[in-house]
Amino acid sequence: MEGWRKAREAGPCPNSMTSSPSLTRKDASVIATGRRAYVFAMKGGGRFPGKLQFSNGLCVRAEMEGGGDWGHPDNSPIHGIRFLLDFGDERLHEVAIDQGRVIQLDEAKSPLAKRDFLGNLRVARNLFVHPQRVEADSASVDTAAIADNLVRAAIWLTPRSVAGFNADDFPELGSVRQAELQTAVQSFRAVATQVPAGKPATREQFGNARIAFARILEILAPYLPVPDEAERVEAALRSVDFPPWVVNWDYELASDSDGTSAIWVNVFADEQAVPKAQLGRAASELTSKVRQALDSHQIRRWPYIRLRTALEHKVR
Repeated sequence: MEGWRKAREAGPCPNSMTSSPSLTRKDASVIATGRRAYVFAMKGGGRFPGKLQFSNGLCVRAEMEGGGDWGHPDNSPIHGIRFLLDFGDERLHEVAIDQGRVIQLDEAKSPLAKRDFLGNLRVARNLFVHPQRVEADSASVDTAAIADNLVRAAIWLTPRSVAGFNADDFPELGSVRQAELQTAVQSFRAVATQVPAGKPATREQFGNARIAFARILEILAPYLPVPDEAERVEAALRSVDFPPWVVNWDYELASDSDGTSAIWVNVFADEQAVPKAQLGRAASELTSKVRQALDSHQIRRWPYIRLRTALEHKVR
């Protein structure tokens, strides 16, 4: 595995199809002919030791204990095989063999994975900041109740908030900031994986996750800009008197099927408290409140309400 890592860092070779395969000029003297050990991985969690055999810089055989061999009797280069390798880091690496050339497919997918991660983080950022603007501004306010409500609203405290994260997708941050980001994500994920989907976090879990997530948002703030219109929409929605069974909310700016500028307000309900028998009426009343709030802030978008339970968001 160490040889594979060195090969990835060394750069491309004449036989490679992409700029990030495992065969390189620097490593050619080692893997031109011979075998190298790797750990093959299954998406279900299985790990199997194995080897790749090379001849003249091309892969001619793949062997996996308990999974069979791939190769030709004449030792010609193998082709059309895909598998996962485990390098011991936080993700599996998909590779393909094309006419004997080893291609690391996840390198090509990196921009998409980065986009997906930032999309997950943007939703979590919104859910993180919306309920936490509540402040105890007088002695009569029950600060303990506010704290409990914040914990109840913490549906951002789920591993999906950082799904798709890979520190290598952010080389422009520099090694020091990358390491800080990696640490913050690991700290957040360590807490999030301990919180049951159907139960709120403890106050200690909430506090630890809040610190780690705030650090993530601080580092990645330049990647999560908030347009002027979005700031106005947030201000309008904060003025809405949401019913007690709403634990959190988010929104999306888009156009509806007719091309009309619209806003989808995602309302996350406490599944234990939502009035199931009067859900249609509750949604209609909520739509009216949102429309009035948007009008008062001179936002000309037609609102649509999506009702979801907090549990649905956490387990999706």
